[in-house]
Amino acid sequence: MKTKILLTAGILAMFAGCGQQPELDVNADQNKTENNVTKPVVQKQQTKEVEVNNTQPQETDLTDNTDVKVTTNSIKIPQNPQNLQNPQNPQDNQHLAQALSKEIVHFDFDKYNIRDDQMPIVQEIANLLKDSKGNFTIRIEGNCDEWGSDEYNYALGLKRAKTVKQALIDLGVDANKLTIISYGESNPVCTAHTKSCWAQNRRDNFTLLP
Repeated sequence: MKTKILLTAGILAMFAGCGQQPELDVNADQNKTENNVTKPVVQKQQTKEVEVNNTQPQETDLTDNTDVKVTTNSIKIPQNPQNLQNPQNPQDNQHLAQALSKEIVHFDFDKYNIRDDQMPIVQEIANLLKDSKGNFTIRIEGNCDEWGSDEYNYALGLKRAKTVKQALIDLGVDANKLTIISYGESNPVCTAHTKSCWAQNRRDNFTLLP
C-alpha cells in the first residue's frame, strides 16, 4: 500500500515538473536584438545620410567679388598697338629729318599758290612722309621777304604753309602728321637787299618735331 502511494506521488511530481514553464530572459533577448539587428541598421542609415549630405553641391555666391580672384600676370596687353605695328626707329627719324631739311618750296612775290615748277618738290615730300614708319609730326614753316608789314607777312606766311599742307593731304599724307606755323619775315635765310635774296626768303621749310 505504501508502495502505491509513493509511486503515485512520484508520478504526480514528475507531471508537476513538466508542466512548469521555464522563465525567459527578456532583457537578454532584447539586448541580443539590439546588438545584432537594431544598431547595425541605425548605423547604416546614419552612414547613408552622411554620404548623401556629402554629395550635395555647395552653393557659391558669385555676387561677392571678394571671393573671385583673377590672375593677370600671364596676360600681356600692348600699351600702344599702333606703335607695335609701326615701331619708332631713331635712325629712320634722323634720316627723315635730314631729308626734310633739304626740301624747300618757293613762292612768287606776294603769292601763296604753289608754282608748277614747285609741285615735283611737294610730291617728293609727300612720298617721303608716306614711306616713313612710326609716329611723327612735320611742321610746315611759312616765310616771307622783308616787303610789307609784319602783320601782313605773318598772314602771308601762314597762307603759304596752309597751301602746302593741303597739297600734301591731297597726295595722301595723314593730316594728323602735319602742323603749320608762320615766321613772317623774322626768319630769313638771306639778308642782302637784292631780288635773288628776297626770292630765297619767300619759301616753306619742313621740320621734324621731336
